[in-house]
Amino acid sequence: MAEISRTKSAFWGTVSTQAFTIISMVVSIVSTPLMVKYLDKDAYGLSIIFFQIVNYLALFDFGLSSAVIRNLALHRGDDEHNRLMVNRIMSTGVLVAAGFGLLVAILGISLAPLLPKAYDLRPELAAPAVPIIITLSLLVGGQFIQRGLGGIFFAHHRQALIATPIFAVNLLTTGLTLLLLWRGVGLWTFVYANLFQLFGNGIVQIWLLRRYYPNVRISPRFYDKALTHSMLGYGFFMFLHGLATQVILYTDRLVIGKVLSLALVAVFSLTVRIPEVGMNLLGRVTENALPAVAEIVVHEGPARARVYFHRMMLLIVVMSLAAFWLMLALDEWFIRLWVGPDFFAGQQVLVLALIIMVQQTITRTGVFFLNAKGIARPLSFAAMIEAALNLTLSIGLGYKMGMSGILLGTILAALLTSVWYVPYLLRKHLEISMMDSLVRPILGPTLGVSAAGVAIYFLVRALDAMPFFNNWLWFLPIGAVVSLLMGIFVWLVYLRKPLGEYVPPRFRRYLLVQS
Repeated sequence: MAEISRTKSAFWGTVSTQAFTIISMVVSIVSTPLMVKYLDKDAYGLSIIFFQIVNYLALFDFGLSSAVIRNLALHRGDDEHNRLMVNRIMSTGVLVAAGFGLLVAILGISLAPLLPKAYDLRPELAAPAVPIIITLSLLVGGQFIQRGLGGIFFAHHRQALIATPIFAVNLLTTGLTLLLLWRGVGLWTFVYANLFQLFGNGIVQIWLLRRYYPNVRISPRFYDKALTHSMLGYGFFMFLHGLATQVILYTDRLVIGKVLSLALVAVFSLTVRIPEVGMNLLGRVTENALPAVAEIVVHEGPARARVYFHRMMLLIVVMSLAAFWLMLALDEWFIRLWVGPDFFAGQQVLVLALIIMVQQTITRTGVFFLNAKGIARPLSFAAMIEAALNLTLSIGLGYKMGMSGILLGTILAALLTSVWYVPYLLRKHLEISMMDSLVRPILGPTLGVSAAGVAIYFLVRALDAMPFFNNWLWFLPIGAVVSLLMGIFVWLVYLRKPLGEYVPPRFRRYLLVQS
């Protein structure tokens, strides 16, 4: 695939996926106050615990889905050999995923009875908790098969093709969730919604495969034992890294629920919701570029990889810093209007959550390039060490400092491990110096974006202090204007030159890009 075509495909795949993610974020923001209305703080906090457990179970495909996408990205041709390899990869992936799905279902069923005692649930919450976890575990097992089927669309730069109908299914799922909560179904709502989503996504995937990949066959005769070993050899270390990432970024709720209370799980989750959405959006930039970058680092060598690393790192650093200042300025005001001041955990918690967002997003960009190169083992071991440090520090500091201590433990664990180790691996395997991975792409943008961010922060805080502006009618346009100003600044100063070649010619004049 031609370089510019491949890069544009990844770029516009990212744009379309980001658009759907942003719309989904808006829908989630609109729907959350209704969920809080129909569930008390403890019940809402327990629903968050449910999804944290589900997210852990979802990791136990042992990195198979990532390995399937990576292998499919290397077989994009339309000749007989590539068609055969696609059938082998997908058939092997689906069959192995089905086995892992069964394992996860058994694991979830075994652990479910421990939940009520672990969190001292009151009787009306304890009664449905065990059967809900068992049912959700079965649904997670079914989702593993879907990962094996849907990976080809991401590997072949067809993100928008699969993302569009799945986005529609997700919107319908949100609508069903609100309807069932309104009808008084309670915590079982999330089970029925997940069941609907599983079948909806399955129908979409099967139809798209029959429509766009008529030659694909999922059959035991295409199962390849050697390919299984190869994919799991790569995927297992991706699994370890994913498990460690889950511990590092999302175990806070489990710790807060155990150390503090379920009600504070709800408060914490809503306070850090926007920073986590920002981290998710920034992560999608690299996630959707994986097939293109895998081709570059495998087939074109370190020199080309360095070019794309510098562009990607600049983009991520600038966007994460801009998001930091916008969220710091707007988040407290937003939460007060959104769900009420009782659900804001304080500026200190917010600042720490935003530091984690920037820190982890920048580090994960380096990890992404190493994964594309196939460097998984050292990253996985380092991530496990970081996760162990994270748990130890977060629990210890959590007992002493509350929510702030739990977040501080995450920051300290990263400083002791990934913040310096990932740049070391980039220098070793991709010949990217620490100056190029840490200093140059971070120092300049940090100073420039922070100067603009401080000005925006004090402007917004001054407006927020005036009772006249304390309503959605003023918050929305003020938020839009300051976001637009920040966007114009980072585009003109930092992004216009490196990303200008990907802008369609008809838009270049408006975005001040030289043809």
